[in-house]
Amino acid sequence: MEQIQDIEKYGAMALLDRGIAFRIPAPWFMRLFGKKKLKIIVKRLRLGTLLHLSILEELSAELQPLKVGGEREKVIKEMKAEPLTLPYKVIVDNLPTVTSEVAACLLNSNLKIRLFKKLLARYLKWAVHPDQLQELVMWLFIYGRAESFTITTKFLRKMTMTMPMNLGQD
Repeated sequence: MEQIQDIEKYGAMALLDRGIAFRIPAPWFMRLFGKKKLKIIVKRLRLGTLLHLSILEELSAELQPLKVGGEREKVIKEMKAEPLTLPYKVIVDNLPTVTSEVAACLLNSNLKIRLFKKLLARYLKWAVHPDQLQELVMWLFIYGRAESFTITTKFLRKMTMTMPMNLGQD
């Protein structure tokens, strides 16, 4: 029985490493060369990128389940995850923040985030529909593993940047 669980675990880890492709319309300069769709691959997130994902979680107190069908549902079950995402209204109300943090999660590298985050965020803002962005956020939460960003978020909330000085006598 343990071997079957180990095989399932390795299968889920392989899916995390391979990633999942998400297609968005290509920018105009790529369309000049005949490429109509741009493929973005969502992979397992690094620890530094989880900080950006935790910012997305803080936008709304409650994540809502998202209905997915067919092959996607099978992949999500194999990874032992739930399809949770930000509510549609939160995405629309906080579009600059959401696109910026989604861009950081997609880039998933410190150097890439510093160089291309603003450019990709601006492009996502104009090229992707809110429902596509909602599904993309769902995949980021799945690949970020809920346990990881929840623990990271709780840790960051407890941490303070500066401790208040003791101004009074004890």
